[in-house]
Amino acid sequence: MEEFIKTLTEQIRCVRAREGVARELSNHIIDQTEAYERTGMTHDQALERAVHEMGDPVEIGISMDRIHRPQTDWKMLVLTVFLSAAGLVCMIPVFGINYIISRQLIFTLAGFGVIIAVYFLDYSILGRTGIAAGMILTGIFLLGKHYYFQTINGRIPAMSSLVYLYVPIFAGILYQLRKKKAKAVILAIGTIGIICMLTFYFSHSLTVAGNIFLCMIVLLIASVAKGMFVKGKKYIARCIGFVVILLTVFFGWLFWSNRDSLHVLRLVAFFNRNQYQEAEGYFYKIIRDVLYGSKLIGTGNIAYFDDYYFPGLKEGGLVPLVIIYRFGFIVGIVLLLLLIGFILRAIHIVYRQKNQLGVLVSLACFLVLGVNCVEGVLISVGLFPITTAAIPFLTHGGSTVLVYAVLIGLLFSVHRREKILTQEVME
Repeated sequence: MEEFIKTLTEQIRCVRAREGVARELSNHIIDQTEAYERTGMTHDQALERAVHEMGDPVEIGISMDRIHRPQTDWKMLVLTVFLSAAGLVCMIPVFGINYIISRQLIFTLAGFGVIIAVYFLDYSILGRTGIAAGMILTGIFLLGKHYYFQTINGRIPAMSSLVYLYVPIFAGILYQLRKKKAKAVILAIGTIGIICMLTFYFSHSLTVAGNIFLCMIVLLIASVAKGMFVKGKKYIARCIGFVVILLTVFFGWLFWSNRDSLHVLRLVAFFNRNQYQEAEGYFYKIIRDVLYGSKLIGTGNIAYFDDYYFPGLKEGGLVPLVIIYRFGFIVGIVLLLLLIGFILRAIHIVYRQKNQLGVLVSLACFLVLGVNCVEGVLISVGLFPITTAAIPFLTHGGSTVLVYAVLIGLLFSVHRREKILTQEVME
């Protein structure tokens, strides 16, 4: 049997898949051998017959090599390249061609380098080092906050994007906790609380902290629903209810303690636009005017558009709105459809995963991408309170490109190993 399995696995080029295939074959041969022994055969006779019935090990190995090998999601790769190029073109009216060529183009090319590096990286490292990775990332953020990153109006813009890296790390932490059963839920809740506080400390943004909170809650619910920690619908429902209540209280306290901040004032103005139209509500009037002044194709007809002072309009947080005004509704809709296609492709990768870590990591990446896409688009058309928005492919800056490159690279990495039979798949 050993010689048969060795010959077979030597035909599989992906070394990482060999151990899993060998284990699966060994279990199958042992089961078949025991079945023949029950019919009266000796152990040696039963084993020889079980191996013989498997067939030619070389042919089987070649066949398995075609199955258990790395793969690339070419559709998502094409969407990534096309959206990156389209994003650069569409950002020219916002930031100017000199900025795009001298900085954003370089950031984008570097981002593709990060995607390739993460693509070839084994994403399962998150499942082994999630807690350590979180501590290291926090240390890097502390150093960056005090010695490197630039502070503008009391906050560090780069941190508003970088803190999203906590989400895939939290997926790895959940995977590490999977053997602790009911205790894991309590530990996961504590981890969510710590990450939320760190996120707000680094980003000074209620919205970013809220987005990360939402992503982690969905990840925790998904892991509980898949039975990673506990079994039983009643216990699962109680766990989910406890998580939601506890962290809703936490964010209620966070909101109340910052009730006089600019973000809270903008949230209040969103629901009382007429009352605050001379203050924060004025921003929503600008959005309405820009949309009404836009055309189906071509630049809109607002003579004083360039005179608008609107945080986010020129800085990039409302790039979809500027794109609609500069290029027309049709271009904006096409770009939106491409983003939807990209997000649907990410959902496809999540849906196809067979192992727990693959599901959690891909779901974490999808949630960050999806939440920011939806939020950014809704802000640009006045359907969401004005706040920090980092839309994939449409928000400028090196930190934003880096974060999304890591997330996209992780999605590619998960998909690359989708058909590789490993111990994680067999758990």
